[in-house]
Amino acid sequence: MKQFNKSFLKESNFLKSVTDYDYSNTKGECCHICYNVNDAFISIMGASVVSVLENNKAMAFTFHIFTDGCSHENMEKIERLAKQYGCRCILYVLNMDPFADFHIKVERFSRITYARLYMPKVLKKYTHKYIYLDADTMCTASLQPLWSLNLSSPMGAVSEREEAIDYRAGYLKLKNGKYFNDGVMMVDISSWEEQGITELCFSYQGEPRERFLGQSQDVLNLVFDGQNDFLPSKYNVYDGGEFDRGDSVIVHWTGRRKPWQMVLSDFDRQWRQYNKLSPWTTITNLLPIKKAANYHDFKYWGIYHKERGDYGKYIQGMLWYSLLRICYKCGCK
Repeated sequence: MKQFNKSFLKESNFLKSVTDYDYSNTKGECCHICYNVNDAFISIMGASVVSVLENNKAMAFTFHIFTDGCSHENMEKIERLAKQYGCRCILYVLNMDPFADFHIKVERFSRITYARLYMPKVLKKYTHKYIYLDADTMCTASLQPLWSLNLSSPMGAVSEREEAIDYRAGYLKLKNGKYFNDGVMMVDISSWEEQGITELCFSYQGEPRERFLGQSQDVLNLVFDGQNDFLPSKYNVYDGGEFDRGDSVIVHWTGRRKPWQMVLSDFDRQWRQYNKLSPWTTITNLLPIKKAANYHDFKYWGIYHKERGDYGKYIQGMLWYSLLRICYKCGCK
């Protein structure tokens, strides 16, 4: 495992710039929410931020946004969002060089995912705890019960589904046979720092990517190996709410299908409403974008409508699926 000098983890080595959009009028307790996202996904994150604010109007929020780059347009919209809702948004542009030795499992993924491993080093001057959310999450109810939780470990997260645990924990050779999803995390910063979690995570730099199935999630599971708190499933409801039991608090689009690509459920429609309320462009397409790489999405779209008795849309979806699949196999974009 990688060895490094303690000075390596200095904040000055990680932060290129910090921009603070503070429009909050609240002097009392503030709930801190963190995201890590690249510039292309900031608009998607915007809908998640709005969902938090719309469902928690009695709470004050500071949103910490870690990115590897941010356009002037997105910076303006983040400020507009903070002003619109009377909250605080702090934008951190990271120097990505210190993350360079972390593996990339799938080429289309970004190393910005590893920013969540470093967040406590930055957040400790603002708060003693925070909630981390992936950009493709949506809040549907109050976060106060989650925010009020007392953890017995540095971090709480929701367990993966049983079939995923067997596969992933087995692949990583985890001793406790447990495996969590890091798309939603409750973090106790003092405990995290005391146990040197960031340091332990960074020690996995330089490891061959064949050792892992995922990225930051695998690293965190290797470090905790089941010794974290496990949160109720309602705080990370997978596959865009497919496993909703009527008590969902945070819905997470963990699969390939995303609500900005197509609308297949009430949760997808709800996400579109939060997108509409955000400063970013309102997404109106109900069908996936017609490009070759999306061929599988049309199959899902067709099957969804067939199950609801709309055979016209089923045929439409399957025709597009067949045509775009041929295009994809032929190398078309």
